[in-house]
Amino acid sequence: MTGLAKNMRWRGIPLGTTSAWGESAVLLGEVGSGGPGVLITAGIHGDEGPWGGWAIQKLLGRLDADDLRGFIRVVPLANPLAMQADKRNAPVDQLDLNRAFPGDANGSYTERVAHILAGEALDGVDAVIDLHGGGSWCVNAFVFEMAGGEALSRCFAAPFLIKAPDRAASLTGYARSLGKTVVAVEMGGRSQFEALWAERIADGLLRALCLAGVVDAKRAPAPCEPPLPVADSLVLRPSQGGIFVPARTAEAIGTTVAGGALLGKLLHPATYALLEEFRAPYERTAMLLLRPFMAQLEAGAMTYVLARPADN
Repeated sequence: MTGLAKNMRWRGIPLGTTSAWGESAVLLGEVGSGGPGVLITAGIHGDEGPWGGWAIQKLLGRLDADDLRGFIRVVPLANPLAMQADKRNAPVDQLDLNRAFPGDANGSYTERVAHILAGEALDGVDAVIDLHGGGSWCVNAFVFEMAGGEALSRCFAAPFLIKAPDRAASLTGYARSLGKTVVAVEMGGRSQFEALWAERIADGLLRALCLAGVVDAKRAPAPCEPPLPVADSLVLRPSQGGIFVPARTAEAIGTTVAGGALLGKLLHPATYALLEEFRAPYERTAMLLLRPFMAQLEAGAMTYVLARPADN
């Protein structure tokens, strides 16, 4: 990797735990100085895997020091123990990092991570871009809009836009309480299109950095189509365990389907008899999140996130 990656200044803040990767630490990278600053985070949830960090590296590879008008701070792996386990939360305490802010310096592993991000990572930045997205089990395609960050949310060529819930204990909620401009991006995940999603997110990051004045505006990619606002988001979950077989795979993420359309089936794990069907609930149903692959599911597992276009 060339570009700004070679100029990145890294420092690790130990977490006091060890793992298969060695001593656990939150790694913060920074490049540039003065001017406005933007924090980009990824990996808050471990099962969202390396995709956000990959997009960050693609962004850094496109830029040189001469492009900077401020500074970029990155945390590509915010929750190392959770990612190592490929779980949403770290097994050591099972706490959701995105519900743990501002954290506790003397608390459990997750509370200590939140404390580091709330202090060291947020210190001195003007805006926060929190990359989530699909991961090892799903793909998704939307962006959360939050008060004050409307322009940032439109930088990412996300198919759908949804008003964010007010969660003060999330990274973006806590950052907003400090007066920072924020956006949370939910795009990509494991599929045959993962490299395309990483490029798309990198484009959005570059647009956002130019908008924030951190990168020379001349480096901004072409403007993107605005996302479709959606409302009434709905999570579909199986009422029992079984084998999930998708009817709509990764090509359907970010599209709308007709009401009643078959999305997937749940089959008995031994006889493969039909147990349940998942169908589109709205006249026009926006596909925000889906499982693109056959999988064994437990009762209550998140399987789809769907919404209604706001103009319906």
